[in-house]
Amino acid sequence: RQGAMGTVYLGIDPKINRQVAIKTLAYQQIDAKELTQVKKRFFREAEAAGNLSHPNIVTIYDVGEEADLAFFAMEFLAGKDLSYHCSLKKRLPVAQVIKIILQIASALEYAHQQGVVHRDIKPANIILLPEGQTKVTDFGIARITTNSKTETGIILGTPNYMSPEQVAGKKVDGRSDLFSLGVVMYELLSGVKPFQGESITTLMYNISNSNYRPLQKNCRKLPPLCYTIVDKLLQKS
Repeated sequence: RQGAMGTVYLGIDPKINRQVAIKTLAYQQIDAKELTQVKKRFFREAEAAGNLSHPNIVTIYDVGEEADLAFFAMEFLAGKDLSYHCSLKKRLPVAQVIKIILQIASALEYAHQQGVVHRDIKPANIILLPEGQTKVTDFGIARITTNSKTETGIILGTPNYMSPEQVAGKKVDGRSDLFSLGVVMYELLSGVKPFQGESITTLMYNISNSNYRPLQKNCRKLPPLCYTIVDKLLQKS
């Protein structure tokens, strides 16, 4: 699978005969001016996820670099990402959504305790496995607070799921991930995103300044706790 940050292959670990996903970054495919930054982001993903051991976070097995190629091997996840369930017709049962949000919250609590802020929590970065377990993936823009300076003035993330402080290019901490989790929860329950805009500029303004349509108006029969949690997660301050 070809992605924005490298190519992912299905492989076999011959030592224990298990399937693995191998993410590679071919240096010759990257503009020379951008190579240093792209490599930094690639290895940051391996470092951030590789230092975490949690049932709801993708496991990194190995990382390395050849002359013109960087790679890391991670567990192979046989499932769909949550974006598949974000439309009205493919929504999951409410009880399952609550279980999924609990698992993601548990993963984020653990990551934050380890000094890792994900910064790109969105449905496409959360894999739902056939047995119902979820895995948080793609730590490519994670910030490792223990060994890197906080980046300010650099907007990183996926626009619809950014927190107000990300939109403003401010320093972020774990609360930014929780805001993004609120957007994911709102979308899984309702099939629509709480913040939208015809342009990136309008979208970012709405995230920072506008109120979202209350979840109650889109979904009237949810357990009251769902409304409370979404409202708390989506606090701008």
